Amino acid sequence: MVRFDPFREIEELQEQLIRSLQASRNDNRTFAPLVDVLEDAQGLHFAVYLPGVDPKKVDVQAENNTLTIKAERPFEKPENATQYRLEGTYGTFIRSFTIPNTYDLSKVSANFKHGVLYLDIPKAEAAQPRKIEVRVNA
Repeated sequence: MVRFDPFREIEELQEQLIRSLQASRNDNRTFAPLVDVLEDAQGLHFAVYLPGVDPKKVDVQAENNTLTIKAERPFEKPENATQYRLEGTYGTFIRSFTIPNTYDLSKVSANFKHGVLYLDIPKAEAAQPRKIEVRVNA
């Protein structure tokens, strides 16, 4: 059973509104890609959906407690082509995420596959569960 979260629905509507407002701009277009963030025992896992983006134009930086992702997908209009409708997302974006201290940003791994950027951030060693040996004094 899935729990109803009204705030999540409001957040999704807000993101859709931002994307549609950004898409309506004609000059210096920007876009906000969809991002999935999952957590398991090993750490955080991001999937950033960047269809049509050249992996060489993706920049990932980790500084302090912030993970920043930048990318560009330029619009390439063929010469003498008439533009009737553009529903694709083009332009540049910068997206930042605040990462808690329980994760080790110095060990971020990034892979780009089929238009999706995968980022893995392991838990910090201090945050890993550890077994404490109990000694018995006889």
